[in-house]
Amino acid sequence: MMENFNFSSLMEGKNYSLPEQIANYILTKIFIGELSQGERLIESEIAKELNVSNIPVREAFYVLQNTGIIERLPRKGVRVKSITEQEMNDYTDALIELFRLGVDYSTTKWDDEKRNHLEQCLIEANEKLLEKNILEYVVKVHRLCGYIFEVAENKAFIKFYSDITFITNAYSQMMWGDVEKTKERYMYLEALVDAIVHSNFKKAKEAFEILTRQSLSLKML
Repeated sequence: MMENFNFSSLMEGKNYSLPEQIANYILTKIFIGELSQGERLIESEIAKELNVSNIPVREAFYVLQNTGIIERLPRKGVRVKSITEQEMNDYTDALIELFRLGVDYSTTKWDDEKRNHLEQCLIEANEKLLEKNILEYVVKVHRLCGYIFEVAENKAFIKFYSDITFITNAYSQMMWGDVEKTKERYMYLEALVDAIVHSNFKKAKEAFEILTRQSLSLKML
């Protein structure tokens, strides 16, 4: 069920099933901070809020539970999963190491068409940043970085990237109100793309690490 559901699903223009739409709705509220870590999710209340039955809400819960975003606790019900600073650091380290592997596997597979696509992803991300639409900007960045794994043609890397970024993106707080700092971080995304276009893969890895460590921070509640 929902094999292709990932963080980028938030903005994709596909016809999603009702459970997928509800999962996206909940994930978005977590991402923008309307739902906090440890906050209880009541099936009937969400169903009433969205004017749907409890069944698709329950199915959406299972999807988000499988991605590590929410958890079901005995006698406490379903809650937004809490994540410690150490756990977030571990996920960040894993994401950086995974990206390095993805780059290594992709080095011989870049051609003009793929490079042009990567540059187009950067243009689309920049457009959202200029609009100050941080949610869509982060989704565009997610797709851009994920494209490296598509070029690498390694299905395991693509799955691991999806699994890790569910956590890191959902719980990161990127100083939403400070667009200038987000723009400063954007320069590393530009550097990443430029490095790959010019086959400087070592520089691409370095740019990704700086971008990731500066962008991902856990807001302790």
